Amino acid sequence: MSNTRFSALALALAMPLTPGCQSGDLAPPDTEATSSPPSSRGPSAYPIPPRAGVEQLVDYALQHHPSIAAAEAEVRRMSARIPQAKALPDPKARVAFGSMAETAAGQVEMMAGVEQTLPFPGKRRATAAAAGEEAAAAAARLEMARLDLAEQVRSTYWSYYLADRVRAILGESREALGSVRDSIDARVAANQAGQDEQLRLATEFGQLERDLVEARREVAGAKARLNALLDRPSGAPLPAPRAGAVGRRGELRALLAEAERGHPSVRAAEAELAAFRHRLRRAELERYPDFAAGVQYASVSDSGLAPSANGDDQLFGTLGVSIPLWQAPRRAKLAEARAGIDGSAAKASAARSQLRFRVEDAWLRAKSSEELIALFEGQILPEAEQAFEVVLAGYAAGGQSFVDVLDAWRKRLALQRQQAANRASYGKAIAALRSAAGGG
Repeated sequence: MSNTRFSALALALAMPLTPGCQSGDLAPPDTEATSSPPSSRGPSAYPIPPRAGVEQLVDYALQHHPSIAAAEAEVRRMSARIPQAKALPDPKARVAFGSMAETAAGQVEMMAGVEQTLPFPGKRRATAAAAGEEAAAAAARLEMARLDLAEQVRSTYWSYYLADRVRAILGESREALGSVRDSIDARVAANQAGQDEQLRLATEFGQLERDLVEARREVAGAKARLNALLDRPSGAPLPAPRAGAVGRRGELRALLAEAERGHPSVRAAEAELAAFRHRLRRAELERYPDFAAGVQYASVSDSGLAPSANGDDQLFGTLGVSIPLWQAPRRAKLAEARAGIDGSAAKASAARSQLRFRVEDAWLRAKSSEELIALFEGQILPEAEQAFEVVLAGYAAGGQSFVDVLDAWRKRLALQRQQAANRASYGKAIAALRSAAGGG
């Protein structure tokens, strides 16, 4: 074979292995074009409609919060492993030249060939199945992140509602205390009360102003926490909170069954368990050898030493097999997969147990808050309001003491604040119940 033929064949075999190759699909991917750099964008004060309720805020949080973007990227990353696991190893090309054997046909000038490794049947399938289950687990963890974020937004919204409602109640109570001041001033002017009552009332006004300052701080803190969950600056404006429709707690047994059957934490643990079972199968197949099949070509010179040299080139096939010699790493892979199965099964059991507690606890809290709201609305608050008005009227008429008026006012204020807390507690319990049951 001529040197020209030799050089051309060597170049053809070497080109696919050249990093700068420009031929078709063999070129390396442009990493700058196929990957996007991490975003450096900070919180943005994107507009929120002035009448937006809690569920709209949940939607905004799910769209903008970076934890959801991170979980979505993790799903894409794990899904990208599946085609990698299915693929065959890249074939190998070999070129040999130099002082080589001389055959009856002539001197061997160069040998070249390609070889493809073929894993034992079932190995790639098991690896791909494990990768698929791991991607499914990542998708379930994404749903868990969404449920957790939605619960945080709803719970923080109800903290915002409570702080704002307390601020409003304190403002209304200040007006009621103004009515008491008018009665005291009238009695003092008529020499029916002393200035000590005016001083005590001034002290109550001071304490009320202190509570209002604290309530404003609570409102600002709740807004900052809510904006953080929405990935907005802490001082960005938010719509005023409204009680709105919270939802019903439903039937406990059905919620428990729904949680244990379809909650993402259970599905994530079960997918991880399935992945480790596939990895165990893959580890068991490691005892079997892989194969290699190839084609070799030898360029033979027609100027050999033997008179019979004819320069006929050689073309032949090769078969190879790996030798599964070292057993220690194979035993370690089996142990790793079995430990993963045990851990994932325990994790699934723990997830179900935790869900049962979360559902029952949230359901009972919702039930208790619901009963308290009805009791306060139907009986306690109307009675407290009536008692305050009666005592205030009695004080103006001289039949009740100033201490009785303050006591009735304080009880009325405390019960109003408690009712606001009852509503917020109910909203938070329903938010926790929806998250625990996997209802979004």
